[in-house]
Order: sequence, then structure tokens, then C-alpha cells
Amino acid sequence: MGAGGAAAGGMSLAATGFKMYGDYLSSRGAAQGDVFKAEELEQQAQYGELKATQTNAQMTKNLAITLGHVDAVRAAAHTDPSSPTGAAVRGEIEATGQMKKEITVENIMQQVRMDEANAAYLRTAAGNALLSGDVAMAGDLFSGLAGAMSGQAAPGSTPPNYNVPLPGSTPLGQGGIGSA
Repeated sequence: MGAGGAAAGGMSLAATGFKMYGDYLSSRGAAQGDVFKAEELEQQAQYGELKATQTNAQMTKNLAITLGHVDAVRAAAHTDPSSPTGAAVRGEIEATGQMKKEITVENIMQQVRMDEANAAYLRTAAGNALLSGDVAMAGDLFSGLAGAMSGQAAPGSTPPNYNVPLPGSTPLGQGGIGSA
């Protein structure tokens, strides 16, 4: 291999090194982005659990207050506390309040579960991004080494075409210098 071939081989390996480094940075950047999003989702899930606990406590307290008001109104009206009609009304109010509380808390908890699942997915995606970057770097290395060993240009680059006439020149044998 002459001086030009050695230089081209060195450039080919340098280009391969830069391509590998680009793949490395790209995969690390993608992984860090996924990890950041996963951490945000995990934090949202923690806040969601706290919100569900607080909502449950507040709705339980509100239901107890409402039932206390029903009992107070019935007592003020001098109705029989053991009346089946009064008990049915109180029972219906209690059941409706309990169901509303359970639905509200379950909706919050479902969002918590979704945030946790999405965070787990993003952590897996981060690992896959790192793996794909490593595989791409290995492919770049082998491709660059193969090109350098065979004397070809680096992958993705175009070797110079020395048979193209320069602008303003005439191809040989077509009326240029030295033509007859």
C-alpha cells in the first residue's frame, strides 16, 4: 500500500472511530432520556398514591359528616331512629357515598399503576438503547476494519472519481490539448 493508500486507510479507521463514538453518544443520550422520563413517572406514581390516600380519608370524613346530618335531621323531626324507611334512606346515602369514594380512589390508583408500568417500560427501553448502541459500534468497527483491510473507503463515504473531467476542461481525444 502506497502513501496515498496508507492515508486512506488511516482516514477510514478515523471515520470508523467517529462513527462508533457517534453511535455511543446517541445510544447513551436515548437511554438517559428514557431514564429521566421513567423517574418522572415514578415520582408521579408516588404522588398519585398519596393523593389516593388523602382522597380516601377526606371522602370518608365527608360521608360521616353527611350521615351525621341525616341523623340530626331525623332526630329534629322526632322520627323513630329504627324506622325502616329512615334506615333505607340513610343506607342509600351511605352506599352511594361509599361507591363514589371507591370509584374515585380506584381511578387514581389506576393512573398510579399506569405510571409505574410506563416507568418500567422506559427503563427497559433505556437498556435496549444501550445494547443497540453497543451492537452498532461493533458493526461499525468490523465494517471499518474490513474496509481498511481491503483498501476501500470508509463505510458511508464516496471514494473519489478521478475519471470525471474538471470544470472547463475537455476530455482527452475530444479536441483538447494533444488532440489531432
